[in-house]
Amino acid sequence: MESKIIGYRGIANSEKVIISGHAFEKHKVRDVEPHHGRRRNIKQTIHRFRARPLKWTAVDIRLQGIEQRVRTNNKGFFTIEIKHKLSRPGWYPYELFWKRNNKQFKSEFYVSDEHETGVISDIDDTLLVSHSTRLIRKLALVLFRNAHTRKTIPYIKNWHAHIRDLNDTAHPRDFFYVSNSEWNLYDFLVDFFSINELPKGVFFLQQLKKGIRELIVNGNIDNNHKMNSIQFLLGFYPNKKFILVGDNGQRDMEIYSEIVSRYKDRIKGVMIRKLPYIKNERKIHRFQQSVLRSNVPFKSLR
Repeated sequence: MESKIIGYRGIANSEKVIISGHAFEKHKVRDVEPHHGRRRNIKQTIHRFRARPLKWTAVDIRLQGIEQRVRTNNKGFFTIEIKHKLSRPGWYPYELFWKRNNKQFKSEFYVSDEHETGVISDIDDTLLVSHSTRLIRKLALVLFRNAHTRKTIPYIKNWHAHIRDLNDTAHPRDFFYVSNSEWNLYDFLVDFFSINELPKGVFFLQQLKKGIRELIVNGNIDNNHKMNSIQFLLGFYPNKKFILVGDNGQRDMEIYSEIVSRYKDRIKGVMIRKLPYIKNERKIHRFQQSVLRSNVPFKSLR
């Protein structure tokens, strides 16, 4: 049995860092390799969704010479705010450890330039081919493929080009990925983004699922997760403008429409990927017109 702490990529403004993660009593997920086949991939997926969280345990965090202790909740999750004096934007390391054993676990956090444009993007079917509205295909991808064999969306170069256009031809450095994927898939997403050279960023994912059954029935889905995460980012960076990126497969347009109506002066542009198997052109057109009426630029990507 292998106990483990996973610290997620943290987020920081000019005053404080927010660090979160999970502590596990058992976590058997191993590093992925290009040659891993279906049997190994299925085994990895089972391990991800059968990882056993460690409840009510103390985790120590060391960050820029500062040590603080936090306690996990009844789901093994922890989060903590730590003040800092870092002034230069970029990635910085932090460490996690506990009295349970002598191991130290490393992660990192991102200090953002609070006046530079940020990108808030969905992941599934916006960057990663997921078939999130087609249950059987979605499950086949999760079970049988890994970070090396999963695919980015077609024409990924156009995705980058459109974002540069919405940011006055400059490529943003600050990326925040808000997804309905669960924390069980964090290691997979980190590997996938690295392998495919996608912009490095901070992930905002759904709470852990327990077992394959919850994966199949979409248990523990928080329908307000995306809206709450975006509003958090707008509040955490009050001087920052954002580009919103999503697709027409689920609720992205509905959520982004509300965000634009509330915060149109903070939204620099909106981009929606049109999925080839979703026929809702009228809905996209209405959404586009409402965005443009707010004087927010709009782009679509197939």
